[in-house]
Amino acid sequence: MSRDDAESPSLRDQTQAFLHEFFVKGQELIRELIEENERLRKSMVPGSNVELSPTSAEMVGRLMRQVEELEHEAAEIRRMATGVQSDAGYRDRLQSLEDEHYHLAAMYVASGQFHGAATVDEVLRTSTEILLNFVGVGSFTLFVVDESRDVLFPLWREGGDPAERPELARPTEGPVAEALGIGRAWRPGDPMGATDDALMHLPLYSGSRLVGVIRIESFLPQKNEFADTDFGLLELVSGHTGIGIENAWIRAHAEAVPVERQAIEHLVGG
Repeated sequence: MSRDDAESPSLRDQTQAFLHEFFVKGQELIRELIEENERLRKSMVPGSNVELSPTSAEMVGRLMRQVEELEHEAAEIRRMATGVQSDAGYRDRLQSLEDEHYHLAAMYVASGQFHGAATVDEVLRTSTEILLNFVGVGSFTLFVVDESRDVLFPLWREGGDPAERPELARPTEGPVAEALGIGRAWRPGDPMGATDDALMHLPLYSGSRLVGVIRIESFLPQKNEFADTDFGLLELVSGHTGIGIENAWIRAHAEAVPVERQAIEHLVGG
């Protein structure tokens, strides 16, 4: 890992920061609404010197009714929560919801990382962070399709040296061929391509073009199976890694040309 990699915030750190900012903004909005509510209440006190136009009075009345409705809903929610907290499954459900929110935030941040990746190395680092830190994969090998020779060659490996893995002929039958032959990015419910030496073969597609495959070989010690929340992340990796590798390849081999009005207008609706 380079010095720049060590100093740059990890995907996990960025996810935590996103969640913190999201909830802080929510708390600030609530405080502003409470302050506005108090101001409106005071303005409606008999004898107040504040004079309201008919339009302002209507707006205040409408806001007050909305506040009363919200206060009623809040009281009802608190009443329900009091009863729910006595349920033994309350904390488990709360933890489940927090996990779901965390994974959604992780997907949001990871999508931004993929879109901002300009090199193959950046794409691979993002994929690795997701698989290790969020899915709980312990080791995997990423193979890329050599289209000229119709083989899969090892490009990246977590848990070993990719040079230790041999090239593979593109399979034509069996579970791996079934997983790679779906013709698009993997989705939950698609073939997993599990074999004796792999938990899953995750195809990497860019549109209908097969770019590569990630062979997931083991979990981290504390994990023994895929969780429901893992499948959305695997879908993200399947599509974005393939697109990211292809885009980085095209960018590396594209000739730098100036943007011209006539040329770019020709691409619109062309």
